Amino acid sequence: MSEPQRSILKLEGVSKTYGSGELSVTALENVTLSVNGGEIVAIMGPSGSGKTTLLTIAGALLRPTVGSVEVCGIDITKMGESKLAAIRRDKVGFVYQSFNLLAALTAVENVSLVIHKRASNGRTPPTDRALEWLDTLGLSHRANSLPKKMSDGEKQRVAIARALAKDADLILADEPTANLDSKRGHEVMQLLHQKAIELNKGVIVVSHDARIRQFASRILWLEDGTIREHE
Repeated sequence: MSEPQRSILKLEGVSKTYGSGELSVTALENVTLSVNGGEIVAIMGPSGSGKTTLLTIAGALLRPTVGSVEVCGIDITKMGESKLAAIRRDKVGFVYQSFNLLAALTAVENVSLVIHKRASNGRTPPTDRALEWLDTLGLSHRANSLPKKMSDGEKQRVAIARALAKDADLILADEPTANLDSKRGHEVMQLLHQKAIELNKGVIVVSHDARIRQFASRILWLEDGTIREHE
């Protein structure tokens, strides 16, 4: 039996302005957005439309100028940095377009690094769980490889394995299929879709890739800092 729908992310009237006076730039303007467990929300739009700023605010890495942000029902808008760090550690999994893998660590070490007791259920050793996720993403043969020995597509799949292994409630993916061929891109989106439903996670995918549409619960269009439903 599936879990009841739960609120994973809620943005209310969020605006973000960089700078001040005549030099100020508004990246987001009055954005209201909610993501529930079991949903993949795709956010599309032109470059410079505010997509990265939106992800950064949703991931508790940046505060809005105006508005409120809730993650798993917790208002994080005015939280202190130590509590925000705990939210990022326990609640949010990131898939960066630039991978953000640690160069000195192997694939399995990069993945196991984020696994804590909650993610492993206190039973499966982090390394074993990391290997399971690498295998799921077709990377068993790269488990002991350093990032410099991997292709961009392989590094992207390691980054996705890391986000899923963390068992975060909210997964934020920035162009997760950008470095993948058609087959791997389809597999990755299918996996994200499956895990969102199966594990009652909320997923936001920012992308220019039209292939993600078939996996999205909703598609939102972000342009000039404002958001709307995409037809």
